[in-house]
Amino acid sequence: MECRRVWPWLPLVEDGGLGAWRRWRLRSHLRGCAGCAAKLEEMRAMRAAVREKLTYHAAPPALAARVGAALAREAVPMHARRFHWPGLPSGGVLLLGSGATGALAGVALMLLVQGNGAGGPSALDAVIDSHVRSMMADHLTDVQTSDRHTVKPWLSAHIDVSPPVKELAAQGFPLVGGRLDYVDGHPAAVVVYRSDRHVINLFAWAAPGQADAPMRTEARQGFNVVTWRAGGLAFTAVSDVEPNRLMAFARDVAGGAG
Repeated sequence: MECRRVWPWLPLVEDGGLGAWRRWRLRSHLRGCAGCAAKLEEMRAMRAAVREKLTYHAAPPALAARVGAALAREAVPMHARRFHWPGLPSGGVLLLGSGATGALAGVALMLLVQGNGAGGPSALDAVIDSHVRSMMADHLTDVQTSDRHTVKPWLSAHIDVSPPVKELAAQGFPLVGGRLDYVDGHPAAVVVYRSDRHVINLFAWAAPGQADAPMRTEARQGFNVVTWRAGGLAFTAVSDVEPNRLMAFARDVAGGAG
């Protein structure tokens, strides 16, 4: 990777502003580039010096009272209302207030509460982070075997989720094994496959009371992702294979019992 592509990422390292893919790319680059590694250390030293020399002054109680009073005067009365927008899942809550402020706040909240596929943006980011960690930390599988009759019982014995485990070597997706994971606040079963040299992690976790959802594909942090819900489970397949290839894999997994 060229240094000029890395430089904009350096200030984001300490702020946690890099996704898992960029963190991995940056770490790989820094191992082989003394110049960029030195720049990062310079930035860290500068931040430390600023924090050490910076003085802090507590605001007087009177100022806090004035700010609180000003916010109270500017507050917009709001009430909650159920809404259904054609083409979007039902059940969201829209906050309606007076004037343009209430409308904008309602639209912003509507966009935040809408989920799709197997989870919202935070869930997808958590899945991708787990995918990257599994390859970097040498913890791709807890049980390593191409025998589905070993992987599926092992997962069922360790977690209350029983995802389909299929032998898809004939389709070009040989089974590697399985592992347990914890994603976005819930335990997940992960079935691991390969496509040539690419790893495919298939995450599955319980989604009780949620309706089935069709497959959706998107690209995020340099990876391709397919999400869907079926039979009370939420699924996310993630890999760096081509989108069409990952979608073919997801359809093979979803087709029939496993």
